[in-house]
Amino acid sequence: MSASAPRSAPLALALALVAFATPARAEETAPPSKWARRAVVAAAGEKAVKVSVALRDLLASPAAEKLGNGLLHTLTVRVALHDESDGRLVAASARSCRVRFDLWDEVYRVQVEAPGDARNLAFLAVDGVARQCAELKEFPLPIRAPLATGRSYFVSIRADVNPADPEMIEHLRRWVTGASPARTGGDALFGSVLGLFVRDFAKSERTLLFRGAPFAAP
Repeated sequence: MSASAPRSAPLALALALVAFATPARAEETAPPSKWARRAVVAAAGEKAVKVSVALRDLLASPAAEKLGNGLLHTLTVRVALHDESDGRLVAASARSCRVRFDLWDEVYRVQVEAPGDARNLAFLAVDGVARQCAELKEFPLPIRAPLATGRSYFVSIRADVNPADPEMIEHLRRWVTGASPARTGGDALFGSVLGLFVRDFAKSERTLLFRGAPFAAP
């Protein structure tokens, strides 16, 4: 079962994504080009690169069971496009799911927020939550100009369950609301946006951190 109520709340997304954090481990200090590999489908167009990938292990036990405890849980996914030659960040985007199990109606209430996409959904089972929040299907990474023909790029992804770090709110607010062109690179602030993807701010309950194979722009 699902129901949606479209709305526009970019600042709410910034609040929801306030804690893009990861537990301490070796991959955190390595550049995305060195992260573990996973099958990622990236289709490049003139205005966006559309990314598809399965993230179901983000909700491996006990994370899936905890979603039914009636408390609020936040699932965040950050997606970035890099130049394969030097790892340079080319484009980035993010999605947040705020999940709470309604003990009265016995459904999972899910608030989905991403740039240009804000919805309220309801699911009878945790599998529905996983399909919405632990999968990316043609998720768009906006690009300011078409990718260079024949040049190689790769996608990096990090996903978290219940991250928490208020230090990031100002960067996220400026980025998600479009107040800065940093979302697609090309200015001094872009370096700070890169920090949202590779810097360790705080711990989360569970983290996935990986990259896709390089692909050549058509």
